[in-house]
Parts: sequence; C-alpha cells; structure tokens
Amino acid sequence: MDRRDFFKTANRTTRSKTSSGKSRKMLFAGLNPYSGSWTVNEVTHLLKRTMFGAKKADVDYFLSRTPDEAVDELLNTGFTPAPPLRDYGLLEDEGVWYDDLGVAIGQTWVNDPNTASFEGIRGSINSRRADSLKKWWSGLILNQQRSIQEKMVMFWHHHFSIQSTEVENAAMLYRHHNLLRTNAMGNVKTLVREVTIDPAMLIHLNGYLNTKQAPDENYARELQELFSIGKGNDSLYTEDDVIAAARVLTGWRITDIPLGVYFDTNAHDTGSKSFSAFYNSTTIAGSTNPDQELDALMDMLFNTTEAARFICRKLYKWFVYYDISETVEAEVITPMADVLIANNYEVRPALSVLFKSEHFFDVLNQACYIKTPFDMIVGTLREFNVTFPVYTDHVNGYPFFSNIYGQAADMQQQLFQPPDVSGWPSYYQEPMHYELWVNSNSLPKRADFTDALVNDSVIDVRAFAGYSSNPADPNQLIDDVTALLLRYPLSASSKTYVKTHFLTNNTTEDSVWTNAWNGNDNAVINTSLKDLFRFLMNLPEFHLC
Repeated sequence: MDRRDFFKTANRTTRSKTSSGKSRKMLFAGLNPYSGSWTVNEVTHLLKRTMFGAKKADVDYFLSRTPDEAVDELLNTGFTPAPPLRDYGLLEDEGVWYDDLGVAIGQTWVNDPNTASFEGIRGSINSRRADSLKKWWSGLILNQQRSIQEKMVMFWHHHFSIQSTEVENAAMLYRHHNLLRTNAMGNVKTLVREVTIDPAMLIHLNGYLNTKQAPDENYARELQELFSIGKGNDSLYTEDDVIAAARVLTGWRITDIPLGVYFDTNAHDTGSKSFSAFYNSTTIAGSTNPDQELDALMDMLFNTTEAARFICRKLYKWFVYYDISETVEAEVITPMADVLIANNYEVRPALSVLFKSEHFFDVLNQACYIKTPFDMIVGTLREFNVTFPVYTDHVNGYPFFSNIYGQAADMQQQLFQPPDVSGWPSYYQEPMHYELWVNSNSLPKRADFTDALVNDSVIDVRAFAGYSSNPADPNQLIDDVTALLLRYPLSASSKTYVKTHFLTNNTTEDSVWTNAWNGNDNAVINTSLKDLFRFLMNLPEFHLC
C-alpha cells in the first residue's frame, strides 16, 4: 500500500479535523497560499522539515510569527561560519613521530597547502584534516541557527554527492563544501556552473582528465542526468549531447598551490559543438576563452523547462514526499518550476511558495516520511535541549561531534561519503525510498542510541516532562510530550496503555502519578519517566517526520 493511501485511511479517524473540530480537506494539490490553523502541529511540521528537529523554544518562537513570517525567517541564511580547525597533535608513521608544521593546533588548515615531503605522513596529515572537517560540519548541524541553511547544505551535498574516498584531499573537500554552503539559497544555475569546475568535482568525476584527444564523458553525463536535466519523461537529450558537452568541458585543470583551477587551451577542443533538438539544435562555438563555452553550456541547459522541473522535483522529494503523482506534477512541480524560471533560478522564491502553500501543510504531507539518521540523532538531542559545545570548540566539541558523525554513519548517512554519485537512495530508489533508512542493521542502532540517551542521563527526561502545561496530570503529560516528540499522534488506546504501564503503576488511578509528581517523589518520577521515554522513542511513530 502507498504510504499516502495508508494515511488517508488513518486520517479519516485521527487527523481529519483541526484543533477547533472543523472538518479539513484531505489533500491540497496546488500551491494556493496556506490560510489554515497555526498551532504547535503546523509549526512543528515546518521546523522538522526545514531544520534538524523542532525544539520547544523554536516552536514557541515561531508560534509568535505568522506562517509567512516564519517561512521568510527560516529562508534567511546569512550565517557564515568560521572554518574548521586543527584538533590533532603529533602523527605517527612506522614508529616515527611527525608534526603538521603547516598549522598550529587550534588554527585553521583550509588555506595551508599540505607540503610534507614524506608520502606516508602527507597522507596522514590529509586524513586528520579531513576528519576535522567532518567533525566541524557535524558541529554546525548540532549548533544550527533558526534557519534552513544546514538542511539545504545537506541537500546540495546529496545532489552533487562528492565522496571523500574519491577526492582524498581535505582542502578540496572543504572548498567544495564551502561552495555549497555559500550558494545554498542562491542561484541554482550559478552553483551548477561553479561545481562543474570545482577541484573536488574535477577529481571526483574525472573532469581533470578530459582532453580533446580523448574526451571523458563521465561528468558531462552526470551533469545532465543528475545535476541539471534528470531522467524524467521529458528529458530527451541524446548520447550525442553527452559527447558534445564533454567536448565543451575539455581542458579544465587543477592547481595545487594555491588550490584552484585553470584552463589549458592546448587540451581544449576548439571545434563547434552541436546539440540535439531537445536543446533547440544549439551550436556552441569553439573558443579559447575559459568562460565563454562554459557559460553557453549553462545557458543551454537551463533554458529548458525540464531543468527547472527536475530541480523542483528533487527539492520536493527532500522536503515534502517521495511520490510525485501526475496531479502533483501538474499543480505543484510545474508552477514551482515556473517560479524558479521567473526568478532566474534563484532557489529562495521557489522554496518560499512551496513552504507557504496549502499543499505543504496538508495533513497527508505530515508525518509521511521516515527520519534520516541526522534527523534522528541531532533532532532528538536538540528537542531534549541537550547542551553541547559550540562548533568552534576543537578541544571539547570536536570529540563530541565525531561521535555524532560516527553514529549517523553507522545508521547509513555518512557525511562526505554518500553511497554513490546519485546520493542517498532514500530520495530516489523506488519503491522503498525513505523506508531504506530503517532495516535490520540500522533499526537496532537507532534503538541503542535513544536507549543510551535515557540510560546515561544524556537527556533530562524530567525537564522535558516539565514542558507539559500540567505534568501532574498523566493524561495532559502524555498529550503534551507526544505532541512534541511524535509527528503522528498516538491512538486513545495507546495513550491509555502508556499511562497505565508507565505512570500509574498498572492501575486506573491517575492519582498515583499526580501524588508522585506533586510530592516530588524522585525515585518514582525518574524511573517512570525513563521507562516512558525509552518506550516512546522505540515506537514506529517516533521515526516519522
């Protein structure tokens, strides 16, 4: 059964009414402006889709805004982080100790060329720098602003899917990441252009080997299939178009010191390149100007309506739902793509119209996909208001951030190492999609993670219970904490089960819990709440976003 079909059935009895009890339409197809309720439910939905988790403080903050104001603020990505720092000491190779002389501990390495003369230690220095980069990004995700920025950086990382094992150069990886970060909410066309000649991408997809004598089609193929046009029914570019694009991109090379790119005119094919009717039979004239043919290629790609629709489909799958029906294609993707084109491929207006739409807030688009590992890990920590070091703390923070990175990698979301050039399969692999995040390997690790948070008192379960408007009332307590933790509500029978087994000592007397809470019976309160939250975070509903 399709997940929306399941939720249609369930929603008829559990979520077909607003908080005021009025009937609610079951599915909004188009991008009409949202004018419905603005409650904890809607705010939490918006925040969990645009950020990693929805903290109580953030929910309360955006409740004081209108829906339009909330979206506008979330789309503001003006924060520029400081670069990653050296957090490692001496390095050992075959019993001999070395130092990274290029940069002191606590200083950034991003502009320092790794010039160690010994090959083994040079690789070790590079590996340690790459490790610090992974910790730094994990720390930024944990310390995210009230902004979509971190979700968008990860979206573009999925879209372009650079792998550290292929690039094997920390400076290139940082430069690529910074390119995605600084353009995360900017111009799609500009970003694709810059990624095309980015050193990490030139390494990753063999662009630096592309020469007129032997054109390498690897990047030219992925540029069209994965980065700009896609494989939709209307993506009618040809194999000859791939070959012609490869010829356009011949001659781009990498410099090590300083890290950058240059255009080798001797390796560039200066002949004219002709494209198919899909591209309006465009001909790109040969040139020795390093920008002329590249710009012409970008213009050709993004002059197609399919490019805008492809980008919008990927954004939709990332932020809304994996299934794009004919109706959604016609009434959401196409008008969203029109907005993207009308704004010269600036991504912010297209996302704005999506997040402000009836379609986005429809009940069938809520709690309809499974949390990613980072949603699971970071979202849980943030929602329980766990205190962690600032992202610039290389002494105390980086070890903590390394643990977060490793936990997510164990659950199949490894930063700087998506599985392949297409990114994470959960966003494209039919028919499973998001369900791929949960399997016999990852599900126990999710349970181990949340159990450890409770068992090791990483999370303060009593403080979280205090978010309830009346924590002494077991019914109100369960209503309030599940509204914050679960995107899909528990049934009445499930709430009764939870109350009876965890709060009222297997009795029907609410006073058992009320007396314990009001009497500040720490032993009963702490044991009951720990058992309660372990149970809640192992429910299927907890994994829905």
